[in-house]
Order: sequence, then structure tokens, then C-alpha cells
Amino acid sequence: MILRNLFSGSSLKRLLGYLPPYKGIIALSLFFMVSAGAASSLIAWLLGKLTDVGFYNQSAWIIIAAPLGLIGVSVLHGGSMFLSNYLLSKVSQSVSATLRQQMFHNLLRWPSAAYQNNLTGTITSKFVFEANVMLSNATKSCIILVRDSSQVLGLTGMLLWQDWKLSLMALAIGPLIFILLRYVSVKIKSVFASCQESFATVLSKVKEVYEAHRLIKISNTYKKEFDQFAHINSEIYKMMVQITKITSLGTPVSQLLCMVGIAIVLTFAVFQMQTGTLNRGQFVTFLAALLLLIPPIKNLAGVNTGFVMIKVAADSIFATLDENKEEDSGKVTLDYCSGNVVFEHVSLRYPNTDRDAVHDFNLTVNPGDSIALVGFSGSGKSSLVNMIPRFWNPTSGRILIDGYDTRDITLKSLRKQIAIVSQDVILFDDTIRNNISYGVPNATEEQINKVIDDSALREFIEALPKGLETPVGEAGNFLSGGQKQRISIARALLKDAPILILDEATSALDSISEAHIKNALEKLMKGRTVFIVAHRLSTVSGATKIVAMAEGEVKEVGTKEELLKRGGLFANLYHLQSLHVLETE
Repeated sequence: MILRNLFSGSSLKRLLGYLPPYKGIIALSLFFMVSAGAASSLIAWLLGKLTDVGFYNQSAWIIIAAPLGLIGVSVLHGGSMFLSNYLLSKVSQSVSATLRQQMFHNLLRWPSAAYQNNLTGTITSKFVFEANVMLSNATKSCIILVRDSSQVLGLTGMLLWQDWKLSLMALAIGPLIFILLRYVSVKIKSVFASCQESFATVLSKVKEVYEAHRLIKISNTYKKEFDQFAHINSEIYKMMVQITKITSLGTPVSQLLCMVGIAIVLTFAVFQMQTGTLNRGQFVTFLAALLLLIPPIKNLAGVNTGFVMIKVAADSIFATLDENKEEDSGKVTLDYCSGNVVFEHVSLRYPNTDRDAVHDFNLTVNPGDSIALVGFSGSGKSSLVNMIPRFWNPTSGRILIDGYDTRDITLKSLRKQIAIVSQDVILFDDTIRNNISYGVPNATEEQINKVIDDSALREFIEALPKGLETPVGEAGNFLSGGQKQRISIARALLKDAPILILDEATSALDSISEAHIKNALEKLMKGRTVFIVAHRLSTVSGATKIVAMAEGEVKEVGTKEELLKRGGLFANLYHLQSLHVLETE
């Protein structure tokens, strides 16, 4: 009944859907489980026969046959146990690998909102903890369920064959065990779900502290961070102790109920043997069967906990698999792009916010135009350019590229036409070469060398013993901020896309490095449509058009000279930055 309730949920049914490809292995594993269970009944039967034939009939052949028979049954039991465990574990690890592969496949295709809504610790926990725990528990629980149920059925049949009245008396404790297991199931489910969330919080906290170690040191906030972690750790400790208490209580209470039943039955069995209604061989068989029943009943008493943990983990994993992927319903394949971009009444409002990040934005960008977006922080500049490759879709309005609504273009062909250099540089734990050629795997040595020269990386790379094959470390932590930014620029140069987005592209560069790449950027911008999110207003001098933004809206549009003469928002920003430069000098 309890297991039926557990499997009535869609998560465990979906999990079962992963098993058909392994039905041959599962069938073989089930055969060995049943064999292991049946071996216990044979042991009880052999002990009874040994008593009758060996001690009372005193047959000579039993001296050799009895030990050989017991050894043979033990080999059957042990071999069947090993093979069932190995085969089912092989299936569980295959399913676990499939689930991780599917989760990673979906993770790569999530919309931006999904990344915002899920903590990195939560997602890491699903890959590392939940997938492994779920399938490990599934293997263990299934083996116990099948093998020990077979053993209980075989031994119960042996008991009924010997004396059905005594057997029915022993089975009377079943309803009490059922009530106990139901109580344990409800308690475990709620506590284990909370425990999973806390483990995810621990992973997030460790990652956060790891990345912020310099800030923590300079702020001397060791105690604050330690106290926060200690609180989370304490909550996990309490929950794990609670789980242990519930599971530890369930097994011995079940065992106690079994032993009470066995004690009562043995009392009557001894009475029957003394009155002559039960012979010694039957008594030994009956006693052995009862004693052999204790371990499987003990295991079955705890198997419900395993299935509860499987269900909680399965719910969590399938929730991740069911997360919506980013919308890609476009039918147009953009093989060629001239770079014409039109914004028509474009607005963007992020989830769970009460104002637009971009509001009613209108702009026509001709091929080859360089558009500089300027404004104070939070004015909507980055939000606007993030809608061009559809990292976010407009809440209203539309963006046209070469006359096509970007939502009608396939994501693959749309993003093939766009290169981005962001202020948040992303480097993989790989070599400099592979980071530069990321996304362009067929780049030639000549192309790579050209972008190295254009992005002022030549001197830096030639000074390294391994050159282009030098590892950059996790997130590029072996490199300086300027070096990482120049690799990112080289990557964009290599892609050679008709639309280029420079989102604070030179913010991490010093003046010398910026001067090195200025000519390369000017060459790259020629004949291409470029959007420059500008932090340093010195970078907008080559722009054909400057768009000054505030609170997500366009305040003014024009060339640098026109906007300075107008004396509006851009002029204010320009004078403020010029004043700041003078003060720092």
C-alpha cells in the first residue's frame, strides 16, 4: 500500500520510463535476487532434514551430503547476491548518467530568467548529490524489495507447510508493522526535502565565499561568514539527526514486533513438540525459518525510507528537466546579414519588477553604423543590447534584423551573426588558444595569429613558456583583468560577425592596452554594425551615432559634436567624466 502510494506520483513513474533499454539486465538481476531469497528457504529445509536423517536415522551418507549441501546453498546465495547487486548497480549508474546528461543539455538551453531563479548550489546539488543518491537508493531499495520479499515468501511458505496455524499466528503482526511504516514514510519525506534545500544552500555559500575571499579578507568579516555557515550547517545537522532518529526508531520497533510474534509462536511450537504433534525435524525447520525471517523483515521495514528519498530526489530532478527552454520557434535561417537593425517600440521588463528596464525604444541602425549607448548605471544600455541576440525577448515591440523579426529567426543562425565582448569576461579552464578559438573550432593558425596581433596579445603570449598552449586557470584566474579582456576581444575578432556588441569592452584595460587595440577595433567596426555600451566616453569618438539613455528611455540621439552643443544629458556626462579625469591627474 505504501509503495503503491509512492509510485502513484508522476516522478517515480517517469523514472521507471528510463528502464526499458535495460530490461534484459533487469530480468537477469531479478532472477538472481529471487535465487538469493530462495536460498534462505533451502537452508531452513536442509537443517530440518539434517536433524531427522543425521541425528535420528543416523544415515552415513548425511556426513558428506549435509556440509556439501550447506556449502552449495551458501555459494548459490552469495553468488546470486553479487550478481544481482552488480547488474542492478550497472543499470542505476547508466540511468544516472543519462539523467545528468539530460539535465546538462537543458541547462545549456535555459532562458536567462531560469539562470536568475536557480542558485548555482541548487543546480550543483542536483548533479552531484541528488542524481547519485536517488539511483544508489533505488538500487539498494529494489534489491531489498525483491530479494528479501522472495526470502520472506519462501520462508513463509515453509512455515505454512510445516504448520499453518502457527504461521497465521506469526503473520498477525503485519498490520502493526504497516502502521509504523506509514508513520515513518510521512516524517521522512518532509525532513529529507528540507535537507536537500539546505545542502544546496551550503554549496552556494561555499562558492560565494570562495569567489569573494579577497573582499572577506579586506573587510575582516571572517566571523560574520563563519557564523552564517555555522547556522546553515547546524540546520543540516539537526535534520540529519532527525532523519536518523526516525529511521533508527522504525527498524528496531519493527524488529521488536517481529520478535514478540516469534516468541509467542515458539512457545506454542515447543508445546506442540512436547505433546507429540510436532516432531524434532519439523521444529528445527520451523525455528530456522523463523530466525531467518528476522533479517529480511528488518530490511523490508527500512526499505520504505529508501523509496521516500528516491521520490523526493526524483521530484527535484524532474523539476529541473521540466524547466522551460529558451523559445526557439523561428523558421527563418539567416545565412547572410547586412547589419540593418531596427527597434520598434521596444520595451523590456524583468520578471518580478514593477518598472521597465527599457521603455518604448525606437531606433533605426543602418549597416555599418556604430551606435554608442551612453548613460548613468541602470539606464538600460546593457538590457537593450542583450535583446539583440535574444538573451531576453522584448516584453513589447520588436527588433528587426534585415527586415526579419528576431523571434522569427532561428537562434543558431541569429547568434552566428553576432559577436560580443562584455565587461564580464568569461574564460574556460583551458588553454589560451582554445579560449580564443572558442566557437570557431576550424580557425586557421594564420587567423589566430592575426587576432592575437590585433588585440595586443603577442608580447604577452610570447613571454609565456607554453605560449598559446598555456592554461588560463579556472575562470582565467592565472591572468590579469586586462589580459582576460584582450583574449575576449581576440575571440570576437576571430568570429568576424557582421554585428558586434561591445559592452564596456575596454573597461578592464589600462590606457596603454586600450591604445593598442583601438586601431584593431576601428578596422573591425568598419563595414559592420556595432553597438558600443560606453563607460569611458573616450571610446565613443568613432561612433556614427550616440544614443543617450536614462531610466530605459532615449533622451537624445546625435553625433558627439551635436550632443555637446545641445548641452543635454550627454554633455553633462561628458563634462562630469572630463572633470573626473582632471581630478585624478
